[in-house]
Amino acid sequence: MTVVLWAVLAIAVGFVTIVVKARRAMPPRPPLPPDVELPDTPLQRASRWSLGTGLFLAALAIGVVAVHGPEGMMANDNARLLFTALVVAVLVALSGPGIVVAKLRTAGEGATIDERDRTILDRAPAAQGLGTILTLAVWTVGLMERFHASRAVPLDYVFLLFWSCLVVYALGLPVGILVGYRRS
Repeated sequence: MTVVLWAVLAIAVGFVTIVVKARRAMPPRPPLPPDVELPDTPLQRASRWSLGTGLFLAALAIGVVAVHGPEGMMANDNARLLFTALVVAVLVALSGPGIVVAKLRTAGEGATIDERDRTILDRAPAAQGLGTILTLAVWTVGLMERFHASRAVPLDYVFLLFWSCLVVYALGLPVGILVGYRRS
């Protein structure tokens, strides 16, 4: 299996782990009557926007690696800078819920965080660490399989490993928040 496929698998494992762990961290809620629908909170809207934008930008970054290959991307300054800019943009986009929380905490009395929001915020990051560790584990297995004979992993792949772990960690908060609102 090529290293790029291992990278995609690593990120997918991290993402699925975050979703599953976040679902398990949230307490089950009693069902609402069929005619009652809760409105979206500012935190929920920010998380949805943040996740959609972050995943789109991450797909573009993966596309840069897929087109150039890890070695080619690192050898081409423009491709490497584009990839880095896209990943930094992903991290900025995924920080949206944190910005909304900071604004709500400093806002006036009409825009406070209620009890449900606090519960969700307390439990939303529960899966960030586990998702990141599993991403790192899949990367390690993939890199060992690919470069076992040479006993040396090129720095190009370590660069990708670092950024993918950061992205999976950053994905944890908006995913955890959205899962929390579905469960609460």
